[in-house]
Amino acid sequence: MLPKVLISSPTASAKNYCFDKFILNISKFTYPNFKVVLFDNTLDKGENVKYLNNRFYELFGHNDWFQAIKTNCDSVSVIERMSHSHNDLVDYAKENNYPLILHLETDVMPPYDVIERLFVQRKQVIGSVYYRDEGLWRKPMIQQRLEIAPRNIKTYNLEPNEDATFLDGTTKLVAHVGLGCVLMQTRIFINLKFRFIENIDMHPDSYFAEDCFRNNIPIYCDTSIICEHDNKNWLDVYRSMNKN
Repeated sequence: MLPKVLISSPTASAKNYCFDKFILNISKFTYPNFKVVLFDNTLDKGENVKYLNNRFYELFGHNDWFQAIKTNCDSVSVIERMSHSHNDLVDYAKENNYPLILHLETDVMPPYDVIERLFVQRKQVIGSVYYRDEGLWRKPMIQQRLEIAPRNIKTYNLEPNEDATFLDGTTKLVAHVGLGCVLMQTRIFINLKFRFIENIDMHPDSYFAEDCFRNNIPIYCDTSIICEHDNKNWLDVYRSMNKN
């Protein structure tokens, strides 16, 4: 029997604009053994969790493989709330014996067979490609690592004009592939924890990549899998949401 997979990520009411598209895409996944659990960090008293659970029921007539759960963090800091949600999903995977987590952000729509294609490669951390930013600046969410000198390592973003040669259909070792669509073995979190540093504008996914590197956990990218990203800027969306 194939191992069960927890499909999960942080979310908030700001991402409700694409919830139907997101969940309908997952409903067509061909992998037979998964559950979707979203950890909502909206600054409310649970209204958005109720909305998400009710909306799923409206679409499918049941809640057999979906659940939205409230993250218990009322910080005004978006990054802190996201960090708590990331750790909530890891704790859920551990407590419910999920050996694999597909971290799938709620505005990312991968191919229906994405889990099988990532799982068969047996990597501790392996992601697929999605694009970030807009217009002329739109580029894959991929970072590479450059060793400038011994113990002097720099990471850099793949630029818009580099995708044609980099995305050649192979699986490559990368410095960072974001958290848009990443299959992770839950056991890596024995020594890792999503984190943030107060008053520093650096997101938990960046610290995750850094901590993987420090713990000798390689990150891979399958460049044959390209996801649709129905994105808006997370911080702009959260700021707009928090004004309401």
